[in-house]
Amino acid sequence: MLSMARVAAALLAVMFGLVVLGVASGCSAPDYTYVKNTTHRTYFKVPAAWRVIDENALKQIMTGDSSTSGNSTQTPANNGSWAVAYDAAEDPSPKHLVDSDTSQPIVYASVQPVPPADREQISLDSLRDLMLPVTATARSGQTRDTSPFSDFTLVTDTVLTPEPGLRGVHEVFQYRLQGGPLQTFDQTAYVNDDASKVYVMLLRCSTECYQARRAELESVAASFTVQEGS
Repeated sequence: MLSMARVAAALLAVMFGLVVLGVASGCSAPDYTYVKNTTHRTYFKVPAAWRVIDENALKQIMTGDSSTSGNSTQTPANNGSWAVAYDAAEDPSPKHLVDSDTSQPIVYASVQPVPPADREQISLDSLRDLMLPVTATARSGQTRDTSPFSDFTLVTDTVLTPEPGLRGVHEVFQYRLQGGPLQTFDQTAYVNDDASKVYVMLLRCSTECYQARRAELESVAASFTVQEGS
């Protein structure tokens, strides 16, 4: 029979082991980076290994504005908008949003104000076409000989009504850009009730990459949360 001293020693050893495990797990690197904009009440997560893209470089790619100073173009800080991107590549670059072949995932998210004169034009179809031509009408407007897009396939299209005051669409589709390898795009877009704001998240990488990392990318897409109506 074990003596009380030996039982106590054994319990202490187990407890000490649990404490060590707790400290080790507490000090481990987080699995995700949690991105938020409290002004626009918009949130999402990305794997911790993904790195944020320089704000000025992102602006240049998305607006075509090569200047980083002066007042020629309003910045997210002064026009009420917000934009951010994270890249899984070892050398993160906003060019991966527009390159013909992006072999590692990249995600872009933004909140954009809608001018009053344009608000009546916001529809679910305009949300579908927010970043790339997806609807049949938008694609029919592309000239085959000059368009950089080809081999379109719509994978999924879902209408979203996450909460009162918000509606949107989630779609996954494929394109070739400038004849390159097939790329997969995963887009979620919302508009608020008075159409004064549009919220969008766009994930992309090659179709081969998307298939290999589908669970990871779907987790990022599903994390995109807007609390406009709360």
